[in-house]
Order: sequence, then C-alpha cells, then structure tokens
Amino acid sequence: MDNFVSDILFYVFAAFSISLAMLVVTTRRILRAAVYLMCVLGASAAFFILLGAEFLAGVQILVYIGGIVVLLVFAVMLTRSVDLLEERPTLVRKAIGGLAALSFFGTTALILTSTTFPVLRGGPLPPNNTAALGKKLLDYGSEGFVLPFEIISLLLLTAVIGGIVIARKTSVEKGGN
Repeated sequence: MDNFVSDILFYVFAAFSISLAMLVVTTRRILRAAVYLMCVLGASAAFFILLGAEFLAGVQILVYIGGIVVLLVFAVMLTRSVDLLEERPTLVRKAIGGLAALSFFGTTALILTSTTFPVLRGGPLPPNNTAALGKKLLDYGSEGFVLPFEIISLLLLTAVIGGIVIARKTSVEKGGN
C-alpha cells in the first residue's frame, strides 16, 4: 500500500513538474516564468523527499528556491519588467531550440539506458545519514566537500552582485542615482 501511494505521488509530481516546466519556457512574462520555475524546483524537492533524501530536498529549497529564484524575482521587480517582454521568436530560433531540446533528450535517454543502477540490481543502498553528510560538507580532507560548498556560496554571491548590477543599470538609465 505504501509503495502504491509513493507511485501515485511520483506521477502527480511528475505531471505537475512537466506542465510547469512547459509554462516556464513558453510564457512571455519573465516574472511568471520565475514563479513557475520556483514551483518546478519545489516539485523536484518533493522527488527528493519521495526518494528518502530529505537533506537534498532541504538544500534544493534553500539554495535554489530561497536563493536563486527569489533573487531573480527581486531583479525582475527592481527593473522595468515591461522592457523584458520577450518578442516572438523567429522560425530559426524555434528550430535551434527544438534541436537543442531533442539532443538533450537523446543524450539523457542514452545515458539512462546505458547506466547500471545498483538499486535495480539488488545492490546495497547507500546510507542515509544526514549528520555524517554535514560533517563531510565541512571536512577539509580528501573525503570532504568544502570546495563545492564554497563554490555554491560564490554562485550565490555572483547572483546577488548580478541582481545589484541589473537594478543599478536600470536606475542609471532612467536618470536616477
């Protein structure tokens, strides 16, 4: 029964995620696209919860929804979003986008079909120990993840600076300080 509920939730979140992802790339308003993206990232956090990776779901919510998307929304709200209205793409741009999507889909399908998953073969599941993972995030040794942790902080800092530059550039263009 528990497996049945998990399967149903997976398909509900998958349909939700796919429909919102389509809205992200088809809407002409950038603020709506940011809100749709936030919902897609929330659905991917739900996938992590279904997999039993609560820590990754929390990181997904904190870093992506709490950091990147909120910063994107602030940048859009601080700028004139009317100027950011997307024009109708030409046929060439649509063809290039379709080709890129098909090549991404083909590459993903190839990788998924050629990968052997240990869980499907009956192999041992990796341990789900959040405390050990937290210690590894702050470990400087060869088993630690301080470098990726710092790279994420630099990514967030770059996003903040980019938002400030965008906001400053539009206020200067309008004749403000």
